[in-house]
Amino acid sequence: MKRYILASVFAAMLVPMWAFGQEGEQGKDVKHQIELREMELQLQGREAKMDFERKIQELELEKRKIELEHIRRPHKPGPHPLLLLCAVVHILVAVWVYQDIRQRNCGSGIWIVIALLTGLLGALVYAVVRIGDTKKTD
Repeated sequence: MKRYILASVFAAMLVPMWAFGQEGEQGKDVKHQIELREMELQLQGREAKMDFERKIQELELEKRKIELEHIRRPHKPGPHPLLLLCAVVHILVAVWVYQDIRQRNCGSGIWIVIALLTGLLGALVYAVVRIGDTKKTD
């Protein structure tokens, strides 16, 4: 009987220990699952950060490609403003010579070509010749 009582006391002591051991394992499982979930979230955060950095690098690479394309493409400048001004002056001088020839009703069309090609110098020569012609006609 002593053995029976001793065995039941011993069994009664083991049952709570075994039950607490089960609860401890369940607590360990919950902690382990929480740790796994935290690690998964950290991994997802790192993946998102890496994707963001990769996209930024792709955009920078695209920007550099565009800059290189712009550098490689030869720049075709338009006409120089001074060249345009000279062309306008030549045309205006030729128009003045033409109107003067028509007004005076004497002269040659060659003066228009000379004024168009030489500009102010041609107009100056025409004016000198014209002054000489006005003395003869008046």
